[in-house]
Amino acid sequence: MSKSSAVEWATLIIAIVGALAWLPTIVPLFRCQQLYGKVISQYANFGKLPDGAEAAIFLQKVSLLASNKDFFLKEIEIYLKYAGSPQEEKCRPWTWRRLTFTFPEGGRQVPRQLAIDAREYLAHRTVLPHDQAVVAYVSFSSSQLRDEKYEYVKYVLVDFKGKRRDFVVRGVDVRDNQTLFDDDIWR
Repeated sequence: MSKSSAVEWATLIIAIVGALAWLPTIVPLFRCQQLYGKVISQYANFGKLPDGAEAAIFLQKVSLLASNKDFFLKEIEIYLKYAGSPQEEKCRPWTWRRLTFTFPEGGRQVPRQLAIDAREYLAHRTVLPHDQAVVAYVSFSSSQLRDEKYEYVKYVLVDFKGKRRDFVVRGVDVRDNQTLFDDDIWR
């Protein structure tokens, strides 16, 4: 092997190693962004909305994970589907200043007022950092006054470019024996 041939091979190997060093920086640019979520606490009640309409009101504490890339949240759309309903209903998201639920205690219905800060709602988060769990509250109302378990809730998160990412929480996956009873949020 000639001396110039050995130098060419060494240069080629160094160039390949140098190019491979950039792979950890380049590969994430081609990965798709995914959103994963689950409900870790849930309350539901019937009540009146600020406009006076009767509604089923849900308050869920969700844990979300944006994998591969940060997600820049602009708005949230929520859809609810009951078993036997022909289609899903678009629900109205809320950030409550005042919300009162009634809870059964000692054979009577006791009113409790929600006491969480508005900054704890998912709608008031802008960035969901990649590969870090974000825990926040989501509240929404449904015009369907049903006292039954829903089939699913679909959350559609829209970013500032209009890209939509969704995740679905099936009703059978929200089990009372596996949810957190967040009783300290009620006074």
